[in-house]
Amino acid sequence: MAHPNPGARLAGRNMARPVKRNALQSLAASFVGALPNEKDTGAWGVIGRLRSRVVPRNERKRELAVVMALLIAASAISAAVPGGWAAPETPAAAGVPLVAALVATPTPTATPTPTATPTDTPTPEPTPSATPTPSPTPSPKASPTKAPAAAKTAAPPRVYTFVAMGDSLTSGYADPGPAWPARLDTLDANLKLLNNAGIPGNTTAQMLARFGSEVLDYKPSMVFILGGTNDPAHGISQAGTIANLKAMILKAKAANIRPFLMMIPPNSSTGYASEIDSLNAAILHLGNANTVVVIDIHSPLSTSTGVYQSKYTVDGLHFSSLGAATVASTVYARVHRLGY
Repeated sequence: MAHPNPGARLAGRNMARPVKRNALQSLAASFVGALPNEKDTGAWGVIGRLRSRVVPRNERKRELAVVMALLIAASAISAAVPGGWAAPETPAAAGVPLVAALVATPTPTATPTPTATPTDTPTPEPTPSATPTPSPTPSPKASPTKAPAAAKTAAPPRVYTFVAMGDSLTSGYADPGPAWPARLDTLDANLKLLNNAGIPGNTTAQMLARFGSEVLDYKPSMVFILGGTNDPAHGISQAGTIANLKAMILKAKAANIRPFLMMIPPNSSTGYASEIDSLNAAILHLGNANTVVVIDIHSPLSTSTGVYQSKYTVDGLHFSSLGAATVASTVYARVHRLGY
């Protein structure tokens, strides 16, 4: 039926009607109503007037803006929770309050992988069918107390015995002091003189003749041979002297006695210097050819011209006490380097 008043019909279109709202819209409307209003007084009114300029006046637009603000705030809170939106089930989801879960959940740390040790391997249990037979446990027996081992005593040092074969230069002559072999014996307790086989006036031929009884029979460790000074006066050539000395060397080696050759000392007369030097050179060659150590006692006693230094001789031929001591020291220094 047509409305009797067309103007009233048009006005009816603009009449206020109740607005139907859902729950979210009602929540938004309540939130908007609590916001500051431009009609409020004081600071709250200033905030309200500022809001009215920023927030749209249309009610639906305002509600939509509030809903968006709520969604953004909810998203920010969800993102702040450890694990974000995609996090697995947290204590809050299991019924634990979120704040308590954040406080109680410690920061995870890397746990080192435990290294398997021999004790980690389980020991297989015996099967029920295998019944071990108990064995009696032996009673502990008191072990006898061992006496402390006696400290090993150091082996006594080896004593090297020697015989000195020669003439008056070896036996001692004119000077009342000890001859060089006796002085050598006192320089070292490991060196022991068994026999001074020096006889005044002896030639190398005479020394060779008594070598068995004067040297070999004593069975020394070493023998020192000093001969040849008297040979020229008895017509024995240098070749004969060297042959006699070589025969004594071979006898000593055959008896397991180590021979040492000694050069003859100088003379106070310059007329003998060249002859003595020649004989000493032959003695040195003999020693090298037969692997025998040659001890040079000539150089320590002589001057640059090859004659005696006067302090080392009593008569131009035989040793003084200082000369005998110098010979003993020279011999000792040479054999000591060899381990004697």
